[in-house]
Amino acid sequence: MVKSREHGQGALYWDVTKNAWRVVIDAGYDPKTGKRIQRARQSKTKDGAMRKLNQMLRERESMGRVLDRATRVGELAEAWLNDAATRTKPKTITGYRSNVKSKIVPTLGRKLVSDLTPADVRRLHTAIRQKGGGDASVASTHRTLVTMLEYARAERMISENVAMLTPPRRTVHGKARDSLSRDDARKLLALEDPRWTLGLLTGLRSGEARGLRWEDIDLGAGVATLAWSLTEASFTHGCGGSCGRKRAGNCPSRQLEVADDLEWELLQDRHVLVRPKNDTPRQVPLTPSMTTQLLKLRTAERGENPHGLVWHRSDGSPKTNTDDNNDLRAALVAAGISEPTATTHWLRHSYVTLSEHAGIPWAAFAGVSGHGTSEASDPYRHVLTDEGRRAVEVLAKWVEEDTR
Repeated sequence: MVKSREHGQGALYWDVTKNAWRVVIDAGYDPKTGKRIQRARQSKTKDGAMRKLNQMLRERESMGRVLDRATRVGELAEAWLNDAATRTKPKTITGYRSNVKSKIVPTLGRKLVSDLTPADVRRLHTAIRQKGGGDASVASTHRTLVTMLEYARAERMISENVAMLTPPRRTVHGKARDSLSRDDARKLLALEDPRWTLGLLTGLRSGEARGLRWEDIDLGAGVATLAWSLTEASFTHGCGGSCGRKRAGNCPSRQLEVADDLEWELLQDRHVLVRPKNDTPRQVPLTPSMTTQLLKLRTAERGENPHGLVWHRSDGSPKTNTDDNNDLRAALVAAGISEPTATTHWLRHSYVTLSEHAGIPWAAFAGVSGHGTSEASDPYRHVLTDEGRRAVEVLAKWVEEDTR
């Protein structure tokens, strides 16, 4: 029989079937059904049960809800991914699923979400490294865990996001250069290839470039509208898993996994257009040289182009990010630049770096690149060695000047 306590302060009783002391507390009402919600915990000792009851009372008093102390990380991951899939872009949800399946769940899946500690987060980092993962893999998985635990915090499963308290440490110090020098930029521009000219002088992202269509370009006005970004969505089982195929892409009823509230357009297979980062289309000005190069490219175009893309494969199908990176590396070789690990994102870094060294105000170049804040541009700033040396020399001369 439940032992009566003061109204609203829960109940304490001995549960014969569990052979333990059990405490029960009212934890509000279900917003959907209106039914009362109760939370229960148990302990082998009466004192232990009282401590748990007092803890639940404090949680209810401070947060208006008793924390969930039954959900495990694996269960949380499934609920969070299902929620994230309704509002997250295809590339992002694919990365989340990969990190959860291959890294987070194998290491932390059986752990209670409410019992996670910074030590558990460090254990995850170590497990990734032991399997050969580097700093980038650890950082990506950590960001996924942070986002997942923020969802748990909003759902009142936890009161604090322990992943935010435990940032991953770098094992490789320093950073590979990911911005072209002024001289290298000059060599690349000399190729007069509009893909790299626009990349260097406007900082457009790879997805924005690969999703750019001729209808988005007004050569007469000298303006390109970056309204879409090309990405690849994942397939899900449209049959609910009954077809017996392991890979969702082989399911006869396969469906693209694209969030319901995203604005998107299917091009071909898994290639879809979504709104660019921050969901804000923007216009970029075209210099006379860019206009001439684009006009030349359009005039020389042969073969099929069913999607009207400015840059596409020879059969007219959309290019992938890998295609874009390989094209850039080939262009760098043609320009006499030795950067075998370069990616198209280097051009975005180069755009910000060169713009600042050219003395262009942030408000001017950020409007073209699409950075909403100065902080967003910070990771893209690099010191160009030659320009930096000249700056030091100028400062030294200025300090040494005798103004008397």
